[in-house]
Amino acid sequence: MKNTYIIIIVTLLSLCSLTAQSQYEQGMQKAFKLWEENKSIEAVALFERIAQAETENWIPVYHAANVLIVTSFGITDKSKREATLDKATKLIKAAHQRSENNSEITTLEGMLLTGYLAMDPETYGMTYSAKIPTLHQQAIEQNPDNPRAYANMIEYEMGAAQFFGQDVNAICQKMNEIIPKFKNQKVDIPFAPSYGLERAQQIAKNCNE
Repeated sequence: MKNTYIIIIVTLLSLCSLTAQSQYEQGMQKAFKLWEENKSIEAVALFERIAQAETENWIPVYHAANVLIVTSFGITDKSKREATLDKATKLIKAAHQRSENNSEITTLEGMLLTGYLAMDPETYGMTYSAKIPTLHQQAIEQNPDNPRAYANMIEYEMGAAQFFGQDVNAICQKMNEIIPKFKNQKVDIPFAPSYGLERAQQIAKNCNE
């Protein structure tokens, strides 16, 4: 009888674990779908709720921050844009706390600072113009197989060259060289970052036209 109870308890625990995992997967899939539907506020809110339940998981926090950063580039109101980036800053800090020396989070932080720089070059140019490439380089060193670290570095270099009226073609051509990294990337953790190939291919195509 005792063994029977043990088997029942183990079975119930296993079922609970599978249910929790299923809820996580369903929640993440729903959050990504919301973003695809341009419902960024709802997507961020859902990623944050998932992060509250997954207290040691850096992935939902990362994606919440990423949505905010990407969205910020389309916001024209400076106060709203700054508030969006400030919220992303807190999320990236939380992501770093959950996963130290993480290449994906480090290069995303570089994108965050790029968002501030694009919003207000006069205020943030002196502070961030050197720090951004340093973060991307650090991300490359943390994981030389991370294609997003290279792509973010190249895009920043292109943006800086354009800002100063310099030719971007030589920099742009670098994107061709890293496309194989996107195609060869191995993503072993569900919902870990794997995006960027289509954008890299489009940039490379524009270089050749």
